[in-house]
Amino acid sequence: MPDTRSKATKKSGFTFSPPTDGATAVGTLDALLVPRKEQRGTGDISASPQTEDLSKKLEAIIESALQKIQELQKDFLNVRAVQEIQLKELQRSNQSLLCRCTDLESKVIFLERKNEAFTIELNKLERLSRRDNIRIVGVKSAQGEDCMEVARDILAKAGVPDARMERAHRDGRITPGRDRHILVKLSHYQDKITLLKNSRARLADEPFFLIEDLTPTDLREKRKYSAQVKTLYQEGTRLRFRGGIWRKGDGRPYHFPTQLPN
Repeated sequence: MPDTRSKATKKSGFTFSPPTDGATAVGTLDALLVPRKEQRGTGDISASPQTEDLSKKLEAIIESALQKIQELQKDFLNVRAVQEIQLKELQRSNQSLLCRCTDLESKVIFLERKNEAFTIELNKLERLSRRDNIRIVGVKSAQGEDCMEVARDILAKAGVPDARMERAHRDGRITPGRDRHILVKLSHYQDKITLLKNSRARLADEPFFLIEDLTPTDLREKRKYSAQVKTLYQEGTRLRFRGGIWRKGDGRPYHFPTQLPN
């Protein structure tokens, strides 16, 4: 059987010789253990001067860092307080601007409605001022022409030879290659109605024709649905433009598919 004690003593650095008797063995063990106990009991645990110096330096660094952190925190709080004040000021200004914008928006809506109402009323007044007017379209211009005589002859051909006129003259922009209309202001509204009713049949073979003197607003409204009116006419539905809108034969307004009823 191998001797395990000899292996243990080799690892510990000591040479062990087997004792010859029990007393000798105990004395030898005490001689081995006493020095180690004394070393553990009397070991020096005091810090060296280098360690103390390093510790003081670390404490100074930490103290300095804490002071800087405190200063940064104080500055941050000050900046935050200033920004909060500025934010509140901006919020108040924004609320004031919002109120002003809302007020201005309400005024704009009010003015737009007023403007629309004024536009409608002005168009009505202009329509009233043109109530007794008719336009002769397609008459060739001539040097030194007398529009009153030209209009009188045409109105006679249209079936009202005794129509009384206040004035007649060329009207509209001068466009090369196109003859301007002759605007005729009649003295009686009934003469105008008779002329417009009879002119289509009586002037069918003539190069000129009669139309109503519409306001620019009414003229745009009439032209907007002219293509649809032509299609309806071909299908047997006849419309008349009166009072700024297209109307059925019974005088009621006609609502086109793309037009919402008023």
